Parts: sequence; structure tokens; C-alpha cells
Amino acid sequence: ATDIYEVPDRIRDATMVWSAEPGLDLFSTEGTLTRAALESVSIGLMVGLDYTYIGFAASSNSPGGGRLYGGFDDDTGQGPFVGTIYGHIQKVLPTDSGFDVLSCVLSVGLDVREDGKYLPSRLADGDGTEMRSRFIRTSEPAMAPTSRPTSAPALDDIHWQAPTGNEFLGWEIEGLTDRDPSTSGNGRCVPWARSLYPDAPAVIPRDAYANDEPPPVLPAYPGWLDAGS
Repeated sequence: ATDIYEVPDRIRDATMVWSAEPGLDLFSTEGTLTRAALESVSIGLMVGLDYTYIGFAASSNSPGGGRLYGGFDDDTGQGPFVGTIYGHIQKVLPTDSGFDVLSCVLSVGLDVREDGKYLPSRLADGDGTEMRSRFIRTSEPAMAPTSRPTSAPALDDIHWQAPTGNEFLGWEIEGLTDRDPSTSGNGRCVPWARSLYPDAPAVIPRDAYANDEPPPVLPAYPGWLDAGS
């Protein structure tokens, strides 16, 4: 146990790149919490709940990962992972106790190395994954928004960027990975996902390819002001 987050070696050569609909701020309270939560979800699915950001497991009311994936393992034993995951915030919906966020995650560009080959990760989904996350203020003081960097992080920007401290102080999280099954295959994330990978199949089997070379890794964006090492 530690009070300072350290990026696991098995995800060090991966990055996450965020975008948002016009008018939504990735550095606002809503944007910051969404990024921290869904990056933790991605880490949990890659390498396990034990490696998610500080405070995530304690703040989440669904630490098993919700209905979509059937739960996190403490340690998946998988990796290392190489490539880029994309996240996109579509809408922020204020509530009496906090806010809901509709967002999308796309992992087509993320591979896992096995036996010297680079294979599609089990996260790969050509249509994107729809997320609806609920953030509820607790009795503790809610954390202030993370300071806005003056520029994109330069240090290790082609490696996983992570906050070193607890981004979830003062919040509870619900519904991290819930998705309406009726939208499967024709969901709200498809246009965004297709804008990035127009030719990717909706379902990418693990044996779709086995490459000798890793996929490209894009610089993390926007990263974290206090990026963990």
C-alpha cells in the first residue's frame, strides 16, 4: 500500500488519449473525475483492480466492473500492453447529488504481447464501448478541479500518464460500465469510433492477427499535471 501511485510496468508502454464534445472541459471537475475513473476501469481490465488509481476501488460502488465485463480480477496476469486507448466525453448531466457522464472508450489500438507476438487485447471493440457513469458527492469535502497545465505533458508523454494522488476524494462512483443492450451494434459511440478506425470490425477476435511489431503509441492527452512515474 502506498499514498503515491506508480504506473505498473505492464501498462507503461500504453497511453490514453481523451477528447470531448464542444463546450465540455477535460480539466473541469466532471472531466477530471471521468478521466480518472475510466482510466482506472481500463487499468482494471488490463492488469487488475489492485493496480487502479489510488482511491478508485474504495470510491466505487461497483468495484466488480458492473454488468458489461462481469467484474475485475485483482490481478489479471496479462500484459505487457502496448498502444493507445481513446476516450471521449459526450455529455455531462447534472443531478441533485452530483452528475452523470455519458462517454465512450475505444481500444482498437491496444495490443497485448504474448509469446513474442502482439495480439488484440480483450478490450478491443470496433464500435466503441458506451459508458454511463454517476458521480455522487459524499460528506467529505469534494476535491477541487485539477490545475490546468499550460501545455500537454512533455515528460514520458508516450507512456501511461497517471495522477499520483487520490482524485476521488469526496466522491462515490456508480454505474461505471453499464450499457443499454438495445443499443449494441448501433449505439451512440459508433460514429465517433468509426471516425478513428473506419475499417475495424465490431468484434475483434483474439486470433485476428499476431504481429511481430507493436502498434503505434500516441502521446498521452491531456495527461496529468502530477503524472506518476
